[in-house]
Amino acid sequence: MNATKRRLTHRPLSLSVFKRDSCLRRSSHSATNTETHPRALNADNKDGEIRCEKVRIPATSDSKASVLTLLLIVAVLLPPAFGQTNDSHETVADFERPTYVPLDRSEEDWSFLKDPELGTDPWDPLKYISLRDAPGWYLTLAGEERSFYEHYRNYNWGAGPQDGNGYYLNRFLGSADFHLGSSTRCFFELESSLVFGRNGGPRPVQDEDKLDINQLFIEFQPPLHGDRPLASLKIGRQNLQYGEGTLLDVRDLNVRQSFDGIKLILRPKDWQVDLFAMRPALSKPGLFDDSPDHMQTLWGVYGVTSKHLPRFIRQLDAYYLGLDRKFAQFAQGSGRDQRHTVGSLIHGGKGNLSYVGEGDLQFGAFGRGNIFAWKYAQTLSYSFSHLKFRPVPSLLFGISSGDNNPVNPDLQTFYPLFPKGLYYGFIDDSGSLNAIVLHEKLTLQISKKVSLAPDSFFFWRQRTTDGLYSHPGVLLRSGLASQKKYVGALQDIAITWTVDQHTTVQLLGTYYEAGAFLRETSPPGRNTAYVSGKVIYRF
Repeated sequence: MNATKRRLTHRPLSLSVFKRDSCLRRSSHSATNTETHPRALNADNKDGEIRCEKVRIPATSDSKASVLTLLLIVAVLLPPAFGQTNDSHETVADFERPTYVPLDRSEEDWSFLKDPELGTDPWDPLKYISLRDAPGWYLTLAGEERSFYEHYRNYNWGAGPQDGNGYYLNRFLGSADFHLGSSTRCFFELESSLVFGRNGGPRPVQDEDKLDINQLFIEFQPPLHGDRPLASLKIGRQNLQYGEGTLLDVRDLNVRQSFDGIKLILRPKDWQVDLFAMRPALSKPGLFDDSPDHMQTLWGVYGVTSKHLPRFIRQLDAYYLGLDRKFAQFAQGSGRDQRHTVGSLIHGGKGNLSYVGEGDLQFGAFGRGNIFAWKYAQTLSYSFSHLKFRPVPSLLFGISSGDNNPVNPDLQTFYPLFPKGLYYGFIDDSGSLNAIVLHEKLTLQISKKVSLAPDSFFFWRQRTTDGLYSHPGVLLRSGLASQKKYVGALQDIAITWTVDQHTTVQLLGTYYEAGAFLRETSPPGRNTAYVSGKVIYRF
């Protein structure tokens, strides 16, 4: 990185470990759950330049002993969070250390460590391992360990097996990034996801995958044109994460979602345009048994720009996504679903006021009928950066279409493709299909390292002729047994402690009050309570 050979400043795009491409694809001010998604924009960024920031990230036992272990860890580490800290290890002269990319470690760039004087962290020797005496030949090693204890009372509103003692989830990610000169690299990442003590066993897809390949791709790119290549090509298993994660995301549960295929990244002037054709990897619980899901095919074009826009717009995403599922099920029935999604995502604002708006239109064919569906969501937030605790209140409204008539073969239910694992809040509840959602949130920065974020959600069905669906689009309850629209209300609170650049601790609490629809359908819905503790360590 040439910029690191000069006296370094706080220009984030030249210093950050985030690649510019990653920042462009990913969006800011998450309209729903910001727990796992990086911000691409800063509310204080008045010049429209894209900036990367740290994010809140999640992470813990099988029994009471595990809870005590978690509490012991928190007790040992908590005092420094509110006391004075020594940050001298983070800086050398004016150099501000880059941060880790929470969702996709392949987007990190540690090439500045070719100058060993810039290495200040104990893990830095693993970030730039020279492979030969030639420019651009080096290896980067990285890893993440996430421990996660969670406990539900009345999981799934009381339906199915219940667990009175909670359970423990553990995930390890380890990666190796081989840079073979300036035009070729190979990235390899293993994932091990385990669950212990859950009554009813692992939940399908999301809880357990003993050991498998999360990413394995080779990337080619021509020589640099200015500060970035004009194009690059990725072939193999890789992660997809775009925008707010409402349509394409890594699904950051205990088991992540990856894709097998090819992606071409073009960088015409002031734009980045990704073209891809993929099959999702089918997550299985065994050893190296994940394979491409031949029942689903995904393709699309996703473009992002932050230049030559009206002054109140900071970033514009525009996209087309196609998905062919050979078997899909809705309240109306089942059949082949061939769906096309066109949409846009706008990040705007002025000063401390920020706006996010997303609109999607879907069309295609379902069984013998046609598809016509839609979704719209917007978020307004304001940063009171001059006040104590720097409060940021925000308000989200979202609405997505439901099916008009279960007898008619035409389908109007919006489908979210491959969204983030937790769509609204921190628990398994309803998703963005056939939904009206009102979301209020307040973020408080209690200290330099500790934040507090209470929020509230209110849920309705958009159509009483359609059912209730989960985050990934699985039908939970038919809509025919009740004419009530109101589904329920959810209250969340998250306490996040960023111990240092490696370690994050998060405590979560949730209460879901079942509404009229849940209480009138079978089995009668009960109020749900949830607590969890997460610890993440990255290097």
